[in-house]
Amino acid sequence: MKRFVRPISKKFGVLGLVLTVLLTIVLIVANVALNRYSSTISSTLDLNAQIADGGDDEVYQSARDITQEIAGEGATLLKNENGSLPLDTNQVNVFGYASVNLVYGGSGSGSTSGASYNDTLKESFEAEGLEINEDLWDFYTEKSQDSASWNVFSPNGGDYNIYDANCTEVLDMMDSAREYSDTAVVIFSRAGGEGGDLPMDMGVTDEETGAGLVGGDAGKSYLELQDVELELLDAVEENFDNVIVLINSSHAMELGFLEDDGVDAALQIAGPGATGMRGVADILLGETNPSGHLVDTYAYDVKSAPSYYNMGDCTYSDYEQEMSDSYFYYEENIYTGYRWYETAAAENAVVTAADGTVYDYADYDSIVQYPFGYGLSYTTFDWDLADYRVDGQGGEVTATVTVTNTGDVAGKDVVQLYYSAPYIEGGIEKSAVNLGAFAKTDLLEPGESQDVELTMTFDDMASFDWDGVGAYVMDTGTYTFTLRTDSHTVKNDGGTFTYELADTIIYNDENDGKRSTDEVAAVSQQEFADAGTLETNMTYLSRADFAGTFPKVERRLNPTEIPDEVRARLEANGPGSTVLETVDTDVDTPVTDADNGLSVDDLAGVDYDDEQWDLLVQQMSVDELIELTGNAGWQTSAIESVGKKATTDIDGPQGLNGFNFSGTKMNSYASEVLMGMTWNCDLVNEMGSIYAQEALSWGVVGLYAPAMNTHRSPFGGRNFEYFAEDPTLAGLLAAAEVGGMQGEGVYVYAKHYLLNTQDTNRDGAANWCNEQALREIYARPFELAIKLADCTGLMTELSRIGTSWSSATYALCTEMPREEWGFTGKIITDGVGPGGDYYMLPDYAIAAGNDMMLTRASGDCGYTDITLDSDYGIAQMQKAAKNILYVYANSKASEVSGMYDVNWEWAWVAGDIVLVALAVLLFVALPVRAWCVPAKNNTERSGR
Repeated sequence: MKRFVRPISKKFGVLGLVLTVLLTIVLIVANVALNRYSSTISSTLDLNAQIADGGDDEVYQSARDITQEIAGEGATLLKNENGSLPLDTNQVNVFGYASVNLVYGGSGSGSTSGASYNDTLKESFEAEGLEINEDLWDFYTEKSQDSASWNVFSPNGGDYNIYDANCTEVLDMMDSAREYSDTAVVIFSRAGGEGGDLPMDMGVTDEETGAGLVGGDAGKSYLELQDVELELLDAVEENFDNVIVLINSSHAMELGFLEDDGVDAALQIAGPGATGMRGVADILLGETNPSGHLVDTYAYDVKSAPSYYNMGDCTYSDYEQEMSDSYFYYEENIYTGYRWYETAAAENAVVTAADGTVYDYADYDSIVQYPFGYGLSYTTFDWDLADYRVDGQGGEVTATVTVTNTGDVAGKDVVQLYYSAPYIEGGIEKSAVNLGAFAKTDLLEPGESQDVELTMTFDDMASFDWDGVGAYVMDTGTYTFTLRTDSHTVKNDGGTFTYELADTIIYNDENDGKRSTDEVAAVSQQEFADAGTLETNMTYLSRADFAGTFPKVERRLNPTEIPDEVRARLEANGPGSTVLETVDTDVDTPVTDADNGLSVDDLAGVDYDDEQWDLLVQQMSVDELIELTGNAGWQTSAIESVGKKATTDIDGPQGLNGFNFSGTKMNSYASEVLMGMTWNCDLVNEMGSIYAQEALSWGVVGLYAPAMNTHRSPFGGRNFEYFAEDPTLAGLLAAAEVGGMQGEGVYVYAKHYLLNTQDTNRDGAANWCNEQALREIYARPFELAIKLADCTGLMTELSRIGTSWSSATYALCTEMPREEWGFTGKIITDGVGPGGDYYMLPDYAIAAGNDMMLTRASGDCGYTDITLDSDYGIAQMQKAAKNILYVYANSKASEVSGMYDVNWEWAWVAGDIVLVALAVLLFVALPVRAWCVPAKNNTERSGR
């Protein structure tokens, strides 16, 4: 009897063949994707491993300790009537929604991952011996927990709502609070953050929802107290004998209300960081004598500053190309902050603003409430100019000052040296006074004296003649030096000395040579010149005619038409750059894939100009060059041919801030404004050292910090990340921090190089700024960090210099930093992401001398044939690779990198093996068996 086995159907065989094809496709696609994004996957997995295993408790505690110390030394005493501070009680009532929702710093990449470990005000005060009214604390805490249900509108950049509007029931608690203590502390906070500037009109509403800012008053800016806050302050003044106001803001507010008779004392505490409120408590109790000084000018009316009229949403009315239709006019010229107020006062200027308000700057005290550099103490000091010396060109200016504590308690003092250069009407613009140097004393006991030395470089007094000889110039005449307690107040007549310059000095090769601190003589650069002249709708403020050149239009309310030449430049290419048309592309064919037997670790300490660096880079393949320069967001890739390991780079200026680090036990340092208010370079240097140690303990070797842009306006969203309105103060503090960081073996990216003074419309916006202001006000902090601390890295900005994307501007990335200042580090873009491709094109950036693209692109990283198929493009990538490897070799990157490596590639290989095996099995077994067995015969059956 014949038996038949039921065969596999033909249909099942076809399915097997389809599955085989699908598995093969999956295998190919998966391997292409994994190969393309292997670096990104590795860095992400490694970062997660760091989160689980990183950190050092001892370093973390040191970070918290120095944050408290910085707050104690930086918090600035603004008012102290009748000796109200220090307190004579340890029981206080604390009012204000901010009491339970302090602004510790700011939002965005400048925020910190360890924010959940920030001490509350209550924890901080109690730790230092201050007791607070529990009923008030519980009330505000409950209101804070309810805030999620409030109908709020928060624009980009930060939460600008005034939540005290939802806490008005506190007015009914005054009687019980008064029974607890006759002392009240009122806190007013102002936030800031990345992506948007502070509201200039709190009556703004969301166009889509119609929602407005909670507690906002139409016609008032965010920098004013709103009505609900004034109502709270009035109630507190009426009910308490001793009222202390804490200003929790890194932005210069209008503080006229502090002059109320009911306000007894006031402290500016800026952004205190994780433990900074402990330092504030120490000041309130008298354990610490306040020695902070302001880093901004505080005017009664923010509209009295010329920069006000060019802040906000400024767009071209007839040009709608996204990321090209916005602009920032620097019409105020060099007259930012105290440079404006002091010079306008010196010229007895009377100006009429766009809204018709008349400002008479001759009456300085009615315009400026607290000058730049202002700060009170619980004690008093006398100064005596013991000695001074002015060397002349190429030398230094030095003043030795004897400081004596003439009061009853120990304290520190800040000595400020200003200079005034001769101004020729119609000539180079000059500020009436400029900060030249400063020094902070040690803690001096009553009656104790200390000699402090203030030193500045003589050549730094030169001004850049941007529309004349195109070089730095020192005009002949009298240079006056004054010792001041702030930008306006000369300490005493004996603190003044002068120097007569007989002949004008022109710092160029044709005349008197370069400045002593430059590598080559600085000359006007075409791209900078274009940024100063191409836009024709603006007028630069001039000392020769302040009344006639003061801004007449509030630009955000009056869009302007785009000039034809500007339109043409922007439309020529996305980056608006001329770099590919102007650079010399005639280079020798680069050598790649060479076998020179070198490793990057072998070159640690080798001079930057040594030919071994070129030989090392020649070992890299083109693909490796693309990967190293083009896929550099929050990491640098491993490069096998030169033995380089992958590294982790992290934001930010106030503490570590990684995308996956949220909620991790890391420190939130004080805001850079509060660091600046210490006026203590040694302390900031120590903070930089501790911060670097903390980063290294997490396996992080690169820091997107410090930030050092100049405070152009108090409305700047990211002012909390930047030190000051004065570039010399900012630069010296930045150099101190960079020195501390790099001294521990990390590398930095000082940011945002160069004109990132505004966050509204920052993507692609055109900065129109003449070269004198660009160099003297905005480049100066970066220049000092490079020259004094050998800063190893810079991060450019998202906006443009004129029409040219900053990262694609040759003058910005090559000529000024590398050729003039001697910079030997690496430059990275700001974040290149989706939507930025229109103008943030790597071909232009690499040609300009920007070494790295801050993106996780992988693959070809956005490069095109412009770079990949040209000798010049490959050569530029090799230059960039040299800069990156040079910094890597001279840091602790090799030592730290790999501490938390996750070896995931074995899973890749194992997955490939499984997929191949399945594909072979399906192809060999199922299809063959399906087609080879006899067909099913339904008419034949087995017999019985």
